[in-house]
Amino acid sequence: MRYIIKCDDYILHDSKNQILKVGNPKLTLELNKNGTLTFTIYNNHPYFEKINKLKSIISVYQDNVIIFKGRVLDDTMNIYKSRNITVEGIRAYLLDSIYRPFEYQGDISEFLESIINSHNSQVNDFQKFKLGNVTVTDPNNYINRSSIEYLTSFEVIESRLIKTHGGYLVVRFENDGNYLDYLSDFPYTSTQTIEFAVNLNDLTQKIDGSNIKTGIIPLGAKLQDSEGNETDERLTIKSINDNKDYLIDEEAASLYGKIFEVVIWEDITLPQNLLKKAEEYLADNIMFLITLDVSAIDLSTLNKDINSFRLGEYVRVKSSTHNINKIYLLKKLSIDIENPSKTQIQLGDSFKSLTDISIGQNSTSNDLITRVGTIETHYVPNKELTGIVNEKVETNSFIQQLPENILFQVSENYTKKSDFNEYQNQVSTRFSQTKDDFTMQFTEIISQINGMDGETKQQFNEIVKYIRFVDGNIILGQVDNSLLLKISNDRISFISNNLEIAYMSGGRLYITDGEFLNSLQLGNFTFEPRTNGNLSFYKNKK
Repeated sequence: MRYIIKCDDYILHDSKNQILKVGNPKLTLELNKNGTLTFTIYNNHPYFEKINKLKSIISVYQDNVIIFKGRVLDDTMNIYKSRNITVEGIRAYLLDSIYRPFEYQGDISEFLESIINSHNSQVNDFQKFKLGNVTVTDPNNYINRSSIEYLTSFEVIESRLIKTHGGYLVVRFENDGNYLDYLSDFPYTSTQTIEFAVNLNDLTQKIDGSNIKTGIIPLGAKLQDSEGNETDERLTIKSINDNKDYLIDEEAASLYGKIFEVVIWEDITLPQNLLKKAEEYLADNIMFLITLDVSAIDLSTLNKDINSFRLGEYVRVKSSTHNINKIYLLKKLSIDIENPSKTQIQLGDSFKSLTDISIGQNSTSNDLITRVGTIETHYVPNKELTGIVNEKVETNSFIQQLPENILFQVSENYTKKSDFNEYQNQVSTRFSQTKDDFTMQFTEIISQINGMDGETKQQFNEIVKYIRFVDGNIILGQVDNSLLLKISNDRISFISNNLEIAYMSGGRLYITDGEFLNSLQLGNFTFEPRTNGNLSFYKNKK
């Protein structure tokens, strides 16, 4: 693996060049953070004088792929005339522009675009961004945002989008400029896994309950008086919640105490919508956040055919010793550019609700969890490297009986790890029977391997098809597909968007609208279009 650090067009550091070197270069990348690069440059370096604070663009390349761009934030010279440099990621450019007081109604993508356009109108070309992919959405496809303050562009995005709708603001480097993507999630999974006794060096698991809330006072938009003027009073849920302006999870509160939070939704004007939003928010915040701090050997430093870890990818962690076999989002990546094998990664995931945790746990576990603080366990596995498993076939069966449902599931998981040239595939067949119907559901999860920027990435695609028997009828279809086929005793129906558009019955075909691409034959007669655009009608020759 080769790392190169550039200052504009000058190479400051090349891991394959013994002359062009800087001291102790370390790069930290973290989701929803600007990212930081630190290093020391000595006064005998040929480009010692080329680094200019705030103006110079510092880029980090990993095998010819840009993984970081930034500007010099701090530049300190010591007694030996060496310069200690701190570089912040270019997402910080959003702090350089001001978004004037505003009122906005519309969708998220247009709001973000207006912020970027305002930013670009105030800064130099090298500080500009282009609107990238926006996958964060609002259930109503409508938001209402305003401010009477002069905020930086970043403050507007953080307070009016990320805080209310979550997601990740990511800078993407392309040949034609720097793009801002606002993503609800990341689509790719790393083809490199972290495994106990293979490349896992150290693992620290933290369960953080410091931000847990068991109660919420939801507030909506400001109310208007009889003349239509806005007041300081806000919408509450009292009118539809037994005259109470709050919600509380009684079970969680009995375990952990009553912990309230006030949350404001500026764009909600109906109490029923406010209640629904509050219920969702409260459910999400009765959660422990489980974070894994993982020290792992990046096997790409040892084998060029293995792809390196990248920020924003999902990584599978396997350790039967610690009962872990799960995919986690890579949220933080700390790269020691001089010693890539010492790369540190941080993986994160949300744990299940507090109520669920308390069920079926022994007293020791409950004592730990009810502290509502940070629980930390530390594992130091065997650091000896072993071979990598090349192929794995895993078959599972699952039978569950419930009062109104009998379910049987068989699945086969096939993973070919050697090079990941084509795909990973998992096929599952699920049978479910209730008093009303019997369903066979076939689920195929295909992991498409995409090559991007010299890296191999996985993107998952799930296809669900089913055969359902309901009241003597057979229904065939694919989940989320508008077209279904229904077979009844006396007819075969074609269903589109829940409407019957055609059916066969009694030896006849009935169809709402028809289109014939070539010709139409009725008995011995044929309608056929000519090349000149006219239509011919003739009797067929015997």
